[in-house]
Amino acid sequence: MERSWYHIAKECTALRKNVLRVDLCVFIDKEEAFSNEDYLNSTVKSILTAAIINGLDIVGVLSPETPSVGLRAKQMAQQQQMDIVVASGQTYICSGKEELYIYNLLKPVPRNLSIDKACGYVHDNNGFVLATNVHSKLAPTLNTLQGSKFAPDGVEIFNAKAGGYRDVDIDFPRFVNSGSTSANELDDSNVFTLMPRKTAQEMGLIQGDEGIDYTPKYLKPQTGVV
Repeated sequence: MERSWYHIAKECTALRKNVLRVDLCVFIDKEEAFSNEDYLNSTVKSILTAAIINGLDIVGVLSPETPSVGLRAKQMAQQQQMDIVVASGQTYICSGKEELYIYNLLKPVPRNLSIDKACGYVHDNNGFVLATNVHSKLAPTLNTLQGSKFAPDGVEIFNAKAGGYRDVDIDFPRFVNSGSTSANELDDSNVFTLMPRKTAQEMGLIQGDEGIDYTPKYLKPQTGVV
């Protein structure tokens, strides 16, 4: 018996989802930068839509010093059943001026922590942390912390918005990100990290079979429609 095109397409989608497209650096301003909530929600939705169109599976939504906008994006994606996993995040400047991207926390990280204490705080609260703008002087410090909760989970070696490849001697998972600040920039971006699903699960970026069996709304049965 010949199978339907949709049954075959779902199998193809599941196969694609074993290797994920990840962009952990998409910036949205703080909530107070928006004139009203409708404008903020529209901006968030346009970013998420662009991420889906661009073929991303995981998108990190970052705001300065607070994860509140990322949490809004995560909630929107879940409530509207979008085919995207959101890592809600914040930027963070350590007491030594090191820069971090911090994900999957419900509240901001306390200010002015050293890089090791900031990473320790994040991991104590089941979060995920990337070090960015890693230079040759910082690399040895991170290498000495590796394997402990005081080390980042990975490093950003390229950000398309900022430009410049960080070729440092460091033994951490490496990420390339778009650094997009708008839906249009994300639409035009071809920068992302390819990551096996198993690795993303181990890092806590995705849970279980999340995103593996997605059915678009227009293909779902419509109640009350003959």
